[in-house]
Formats: sequence, C-alpha cells, structure tokens
Amino acid sequence: MTNNDDLLELDRILSVLENPIRRKILQKLSREINYPLQLSKELNVSQQAIMKHLKVLEDNDFVISYDERSDKGGAPRKVYVPRKRYCVRIDIGPNTYHEEYYSFKEYDVRKNEGETVGRPNDTTVEFGGRVTGEMKNEVAGALPAFTDPILENYRMRLEKAINTDEDHLKLMILKRLISNLNDDIDRIESRRKRLLALRERAFEDVNHIISDLSKDYLEKEILSLYIKSQVIDVDIISDILDTRKKYVEEVLKHILSKYEI
Repeated sequence: MTNNDDLLELDRILSVLENPIRRKILQKLSREINYPLQLSKELNVSQQAIMKHLKVLEDNDFVISYDERSDKGGAPRKVYVPRKRYCVRIDIGPNTYHEEYYSFKEYDVRKNEGETVGRPNDTTVEFGGRVTGEMKNEVAGALPAFTDPILENYRMRLEKAINTDEDHLKLMILKRLISNLNDDIDRIESRRKRLLALRERAFEDVNHIISDLSKDYLEKEILSLYIKSQVIDVDIISDILDTRKKYVEEVLKHILSKYEI
C-alpha cells in the first residue's frame, strides 16, 4: 500500500534515474567497479560532468565511493560501486495507473584488508525459524525460495555454483542457470502483460460504474481505491488523497453502508 513516504521515495528515485547519463553510469558500475576518468572516457562525457552525476548518485545512496591505492605507487584514486538495488514499475493505460517500487538489500561495501569491496559477507539465511544453511552470496540469501519448489531448485543450483571451486565449471553451471532464469522471467512477464490487459478491461467497467454511482469527487476516489486496490485503511487513504482523516472516515463509513461492497 502507498503512503506519503513511499511516494516521496519513489519521486526521489525517479528524479535520479530520469537523467540518461546517470543511468549509463549505473549500467557501467553494475558490471565493474569504476572511477571518474574511466567513466568519462567510456561515456564520452567530461570528467566534471561525470563527477556531478556521481555526487547526485552518492547523495541519494545509489553508489558509494572509497579511495583505492594505486598499483604503481601513485596517489590513491576514488572508485565507485553500486549500493542499492531497486525495482521500479509503473503501469499506465486508459483506465490504469499504478506505480510501485521495492528495494533489495544494500551491498556490504566495507573496505577491509584482503576483502573485496562490494562483496557481501557470508550470510546465514533463516525463514520461518528454520536455518537453511550457510550461503556464500547475498543474492542467494535474498531469494524467498524455501516454500516454493521452483525457487528452491534455483537456490540449490546457485548454491552449487557458488561452492564450485573450478572457475570453468562454475561458469558452465551459472550459464545454464541464468538461461533458465531468463526464460522463467520472460514467461512471467508475458503472463503479466496478459493479466494487465484483463485488469485494464475490468477497471474500465469499474470507472463507468463509479461515475454513475456518485458525483462526489472524494467518494469516487475512495470507492476507486477500495475496489481497485482494496484499500480501506483510513490513514492510508488520508495520505494518498491528502484529506483530513475525520472526513475520510465519515465518507468511507457512508460508502460501505450505502453500496454494501
């Protein structure tokens, strides 16, 4: 459910990502740790502009920087690594508007002797009070796979790859795993598109009915939230519509008694 804090966070995320250069920087950093001069050369953008974009990204916790010692004995150089993981989704249609985001765990980016920046610590994963074992990678630990046999299978295959010592064999296992994951994600996205089309058609009828049922703006807005999103919490509705809770409470009570839905 959406509240004002969520909307502000989403606005902040979108304001950072609306700039194509910042998205390209994040794309580069997602592949490898990098530094401003190299980013400037690869993106064909001035180093001064790169530094400004990196500051925006760092100020908003998208990246973190640290000083890396030079192998040639020169002055340390500042390098940047990703910090946050976000998924942002906005569905728009004639009868649809839905926005959401969620964040993944932060990287452990501490720079200790002998430790690679961006590499998470070993993680013990626990779901429902059951310890599933030592994981070598936070991505595997983040997967809610233990009650779903398909996800559990993927988690076990990923753990097998992580625990494989030979790099060429590890790459073969990971290649097959990633291919299977991509196929499953594509199937899910294809199904989601069809579900969206069906929901869009249902929303169309809901909008027509609500318009016929009431001429009161607030009543229509609350009805729409209640039908489309099952939102009935007075505090949440008050935040979304920026309206006094007392007034929302009265209108909601009237709606539920009047329409019996």
